[in-house]
Amino acid sequence: MAEFLFSYYWDGTTQELAGKVRLSIFLIAGLCAGLPALVWALRVLYGHYKSGGRISALVIVLLLSDLLELLLSPYVMRVLWQEEGCWESSRTCWTITSFWSASVIYGLHLQQVVVLEGALSLRHPPCSAHVFFPSCSTITSILVFISFFLCEIFEVTPLIFLSLPLPLTITLTSCIVTCRAPPQTGDPPYRTRRPSSAALAFATSALILHGTFTIACVIRRDSWDLWVMYFSLMSLRVVTDPLVCALVYRKDLELQTPHAEHDAVIELSE
Repeated sequence: MAEFLFSYYWDGTTQELAGKVRLSIFLIAGLCAGLPALVWALRVLYGHYKSGGRISALVIVLLLSDLLELLLSPYVMRVLWQEEGCWESSRTCWTITSFWSASVIYGLHLQQVVVLEGALSLRHPPCSAHVFFPSCSTITSILVFISFFLCEIFEVTPLIFLSLPLPLTITLTSCIVTCRAPPQTGDPPYRTRRPSSAALAFATSALILHGTFTIACVIRRDSWDLWVMYFSLMSLRVVTDPLVCALVYRKDLELQTPHAEHDAVIELSE
């Protein structure tokens, strides 16, 4: 998808200048807010680890993907303003912008998986442990990133578009697990934990934006403004990803079940 953004030759019109300014503003905002958010998320995860909690390999890979995107953002802004049509003329531009674009698309897909893992770890811990064990998660994550990168390098953009049903399926599964799974009340004091819906809301919003602009870009592939708007909005994912990771591992809310409420009434009557 980077080919549509960096193989374009600008005519110097006001509309094109506005597009470059818009994308630069979003990249700068993502860089300024993303780095502190990333540090904050790492502190939250470290505190969770020190308290004896387990840190998912997928969360670490997602944050590393965000870090890669943040580190490449200054170069992307430079080529956006100084190297017109650099995709075809510079191998360095071709490689680095492909890494950047692949990390954007890859991070969006991985974000959905992290939310699903978080929901499963609360509702069905044995299932989560078997599906997302570290070695398999790490190897699969690396292979998926390489696949997205190769799609960018060899300009196989239709394959990226065809991957859209995958995050949709993952998000629908997360919604089902979060909203419809029965509470577990087998152990005293008859309390159950509910996965936070905030992480799912962030992930779903990002997916809706991704799906909407993906379809629009498929219909109008030559519209540079659409690609600028797409990458502008997706660049803010480096701010929401650390927040999603922190929400997944924050202290779970304990809700009283009817059994617990009944016990409380008995205690008061006594």
